[in-house]
Amino acid sequence: MSTLQYFCRKLHNLTHPVLGRIFMLHRVVEHRSEDANRELEVTPQFLEQTINDYCNQGYRFVSIDKACAIIANGRSNRPFVCLTFDDGYRDTCDLAYPLLKKLDIPFVVYVTTGFADDTASMWWYGKTEAMNWEQIKALDNDPLCTIGAHTVSHPRLSTLAEEETRKEIVDSKRRLEEMLGHSVNHFSYPHGDYNTTTLQVVNEAGFTSALKAWGGNIRKGDANLLELPRIELNEP
Repeated sequence: MSTLQYFCRKLHNLTHPVLGRIFMLHRVVEHRSEDANRELEVTPQFLEQTINDYCNQGYRFVSIDKACAIIANGRSNRPFVCLTFDDGYRDTCDLAYPLLKKLDIPFVVYVTTGFADDTASMWWYGKTEAMNWEQIKALDNDPLCTIGAHTVSHPRLSTLAEEETRKEIVDSKRRLEEMLGHSVNHFSYPHGDYNTTTLQVVNEAGFTSALKAWGGNIRKGDANLLELPRIELNEP
């Protein structure tokens, strides 16, 4: 990095202070796998310690709706943290939820509707790892939890034709709203994968926010609500 680039970055950081960060999680398990899926897993102990550490550093944990309001406003007295869980794993209900309920921490679950409907395969784990509709509805009944959409079958959206993209995004939103009885306003891109067509469809579907799988902290003036960056929360 040149001296000019260094000072430009310093100036940008001064004029675009950190508003907060959105963490991406998948599974919470008592014992982590020994295979590639290990990267998707954290233990309840690690999650609780992470929450306590951020609270002690002065962060506040907020819902995705509150995070969007802060981002749109461009300022906050304290940096925020928003916890998000992708795919809709059974242990989000069984292990993550009791911990987050105990600590009074808001969170988001982005549900792939085909997993709950048993029309799509969670091939990297198996159907038994996915939440059913009864569990999804139980989470949705708690104000701490926001249910968001994560497509019908978890494809790489940038590889699809526009009609297929629209079906994956719009049908997942419609199915969730049908099962939950209220609007579903938030979306996350499977694999963090999207393109301009995806963005157009997400916007036309009426989502308030859509989340990537990368990007780091959220800074003032940086974040498009349909391309919000996240940080993957990994346990060593």
